[in-house]
Amino acid sequence: MIGKPGGSESKFTEVPLRAETKFIFFPGNNTPNLVRAAIAVYWSTFAVFFVRIIHGVGVPPFSAPREMGAAITVFGLLFAILIFYAFTIMRLSAGKLWARNVALFLTALLIMTALYHLFADGLSSERNNVVGLISIAAETVAGLFLLRSESSLWFKSKTN
Repeated sequence: MIGKPGGSESKFTEVPLRAETKFIFFPGNNTPNLVRAAIAVYWSTFAVFFVRIIHGVGVPPFSAPREMGAAITVFGLLFAILIFYAFTIMRLSAGKLWARNVALFLTALLIMTALYHLFADGLSSERNNVVGLISIAAETVAGLFLLRSESSLWFKSKTN
């Protein structure tokens, strides 16, 4: 307690800085079907992305210290990306408008990157395989679902 100039003492009030976060993996029944479908697509592409990373990167080289440090850095960055992606999908399931905007931005970035590689490398490139193109098409449809008017109204109603 700190004394005031007039001789009276004031009390400090405690301000809680803790925010509760519920881990919502799938939206509730009051969610529009288009949003529910988009979230299911995002979780599916997350699973494909996870499997492709594990399959593509493989086991880090533990024999050479220099290579091991680089491998740990790459695994750490990929792990951070996966955690952020999963967190964004969970917040999307909770109806957070910022998560919708992040998901739409990442989807647009993915589409632009895929189109660049498609025109630069062609269909025969390893980057442009069938699984990758199907994932990109599915995320494009999911992004379009999130842009529909009933989806937008639902997200805006959840922020109030």
